[in-house]
Amino acid sequence: MSKTTQKPHGFIELSPGHDPIVDIVAIHGLDGHREQSWTAEGGTMWLKDLLPDDISNARILSYGYDADTRNFSRTSTQNIFRHAEAFAEDLSRSRKAAHPKRPIIFLAHSLGGVILKKALALCHGADFETGHHLRDISTSTFAILFFGTPHGGANGVQLAEWMGRVLSMCMSTNDRMLKALNRDSSELENIQKVYLPVGTRINTIFFYEEYATPIMRGMKELIVPRHLAVIQGDSRARVVVLHADHCEMVKYSGRDDVNYKKVVDYIAELVVDATATVEENWMRENGHRAVENAEPKPSSKMVLPKPRLPVSRNYVQRHYIYDFITEKLLPSTPTEQQPRCILHGLGGGGKTQVASFWIERHKDKFSRIVVVDASIERQIQADLETAIRSIGPQHSKATWKDTIAYLSGERGWLMFLDNADQPDLRLDKYLPNSIYGAVLVTTRNRDCVMYAQDSHIQVEKMAESEAVDLLHNVAKVTPSSNNASVAIVRELGMWALAITQAGAYIFRTRRLDRYLATLRKHRDKLMREASLQGTNYEKSIYAAFDLSFGLLSRKAQEFMKICAFLHHSSIPHALFERSVSCGFHTYTVWESCSPPGSDEEIISDLEVIFGSEWDDLSFQALIDSIAQGSLIDTSTESDGQCFYNVHPLVQTYIRDSLGQDDRERYSLSACQILLGAVRPLESESNAWYRQLLAHVDQLPTEVKLGHPSHSLAFLMVSDSTGSLNLSQMLQEYCHSELGRVLGPKHPNTVCVMNNLASTLYGRGQLEEAETMGREVLALQTEILGSRHPDTVRAMSNLAITLYDRGQLEEAETMRREVLALRTEILGSRHPHTVTAMNNLANTLYGRGQLEEAETMGREVLALRTEILGPRHPDTVMAMNNLAITLYDRGQREEAETMQREVLALRTEILGPRHPHTVTAMNNLASTLYGHGQLEEAETMGRE
Repeated sequence: MSKTTQKPHGFIELSPGHDPIVDIVAIHGLDGHREQSWTAEGGTMWLKDLLPDDISNARILSYGYDADTRNFSRTSTQNIFRHAEAFAEDLSRSRKAAHPKRPIIFLAHSLGGVILKKALALCHGADFETGHHLRDISTSTFAILFFGTPHGGANGVQLAEWMGRVLSMCMSTNDRMLKALNRDSSELENIQKVYLPVGTRINTIFFYEEYATPIMRGMKELIVPRHLAVIQGDSRARVVVLHADHCEMVKYSGRDDVNYKKVVDYIAELVVDATATVEENWMRENGHRAVENAEPKPSSKMVLPKPRLPVSRNYVQRHYIYDFITEKLLPSTPTEQQPRCILHGLGGGGKTQVASFWIERHKDKFSRIVVVDASIERQIQADLETAIRSIGPQHSKATWKDTIAYLSGERGWLMFLDNADQPDLRLDKYLPNSIYGAVLVTTRNRDCVMYAQDSHIQVEKMAESEAVDLLHNVAKVTPSSNNASVAIVRELGMWALAITQAGAYIFRTRRLDRYLATLRKHRDKLMREASLQGTNYEKSIYAAFDLSFGLLSRKAQEFMKICAFLHHSSIPHALFERSVSCGFHTYTVWESCSPPGSDEEIISDLEVIFGSEWDDLSFQALIDSIAQGSLIDTSTESDGQCFYNVHPLVQTYIRDSLGQDDRERYSLSACQILLGAVRPLESESNAWYRQLLAHVDQLPTEVKLGHPSHSLAFLMVSDSTGSLNLSQMLQEYCHSELGRVLGPKHPNTVCVMNNLASTLYGRGQLEEAETMGREVLALQTEILGSRHPDTVRAMSNLAITLYDRGQLEEAETMRREVLALRTEILGSRHPHTVTAMNNLANTLYGRGQLEEAETMGREVLALRTEILGPRHPDTVMAMNNLAITLYDRGQREEAETMQREVLALRTEILGPRHPHTVTAMNNLASTLYGHGQLEEAETMGRE
């Protein structure tokens, strides 16, 4: 509980440093204190008592602010924005007299990190003229050490809010900042978005807590676990665990403290590099300030227009996109609308290169080409000003608005807006109002298609032949076979930038044959490698993805991390709707094997993303926010079913960005979503299970085999769809685990064993199937008795295996016993009895006992005709089997008549192209040939 006395606010200098080259600035967290938050139980305040001796060339400051959520006297009404604003202004004043350009390393605990991010965003966006003192801070910032900062929200916040409401009856409380720290808080997401452009150039270390923090009455909570303590998409950052809880992670009793050793080592490493990097920052900043503060002056010198973007020497023509641009920007007939073309898609797909190549080929068809870098609004305006000022000195004071007005009255121009990616960018005001010019846009933002709803195209993966040509062009190789190259481009998803990176690596190493193995072993390193000289790309493929992924909300990032563990294509919309509607719970196949308690923790996390009840509008808003950055595509089938697709490289990028613990967490989340959607089928169609199969198969093996209840649920999918490989894996695991937990003679264990024997038979592993089948039959006989239906079924299955293994005598004996038992127990007309009779007839035929086979075959046909009807598939099959027996017995005329009837029925019921119909036609042709009817046999054989 907070003290009633007022805590000191503002900055305190803990150490002036000896000839300081950096400022180390600390900011505490919620309910914190500028000194006590950093002080261990024995009284050691490491920022003052330890760090000055270990980092002597650093000035050390600590900042205090009112972060109390409850107090007997009063609590602050300030919000995060106001705290950030005050922090930035106070820091500027505290550095003004000393050294305003000295590098800064920030130490931020908990809420302090959120306030710091907001403050740096304010500083970065400050006006050049009036806010230069704030820009000093963002320019000088070299590194940040975040200690348990809840970038994605914190656990235990709702409990703290509840406590606050109770205590408000006797104390002053403030839950405003608590609400902001809720998981998936919109305020946290907004702060992250404005911080992203600043944070990409700052060296960052995320420290997260290992132990849960005591809250009240013995309760403990991991306040900011690893996945909430990091900024997703920050590939340059380091993530480090501290062996402490949320409060103790910034309190060190001495130099022997293992956590202090870690922290001080990182700080010392950062101090070494700070000066040189910040000096470069200041050179760039001073250049920007000189441009911004300079007054435009009339000049007789020619201002050169911005040059067109260069086309790579390795460029490979992409004909379909090229022709589409031509059709839209150079229409063959006059148009009543301004010709426009939008190229949209994920970063690294080759949009800019395709556009630049097209412009280079058609430059003579335009009177003027205006090239605009549309990555930020300020640059759009600067490039438009350059465009008009390049016309002549009379336009030396013209603004970007004058450019728009000028082009609106001109003919034959082309405006190329490249990299219009920002989600909040509005292009309307930058597009001239004239049908006599054309506009070409490249963007990752799918919403930009609204500027040309009938003239946009998604730039996706390359055609395989184009991808191979690009790889060879960049690598400068001409292999005798394309096999290795095809394997590489397929592994890279036909993505232009990834293939370019691969080609650059192969060019350096001259080892095309080894690249695929190297990629699979060192994928993350190769995909982040930025050595792309001469390729017209500045960023690696993963860096390109970082930008799009970093703009997503926390909830959207969580969703994409789950999708990274599903199959990349045809992710059903219904998967999420059904799973949410079932509470994400695993279907209990057998009461003896109920789902584990660990499911509930995963379900709790999923409810944060999807809610506890299905909300179609909220889910669609989530999908739209992801699709806006081209990270997910939506497709709709003719029957209205909706599916989502994620490029496999994006999935790999996401998985590579996760630590081992997070990989396990998100794969388990994907598994739980699938389990929530697996329920017994309500109709004969297994279409739903077929939609799920690829995604179940995609799960890591250790996740599919995480618990018998999960595997039993997934067996419903694999058995129904005939996925024998998956069924065998799941059955072997369930047999082992159920045998261990329930015992080898438990009915559920024996049932799984019986199913496994059938699966082994289906996969052609007949020896193993026989061994297991005999064991099942012995157990069923011992446990249930020889007359139980399950025992008889086990005997029937074993007989089938024995027959296929060529052990016909034993198979016949066993099938006679099955027929006798089923006749006695079920009656002679029961379908199972008739099936047993049919199986025995087939065995007798196989053993050459044709007379008895014929007698039994006629009985089977008569019974099936009477019970099922003459058109039932089983009846037709019985007729086909009997016809074969009759033929071999020399009764060829009757065999021919019967085979003609089989062919007619199958043609009528199944159609002429069905495999069973074709088999019937082949059988009849053989009979005709044996009968000497060679002409008809030849005709049918040709057909």
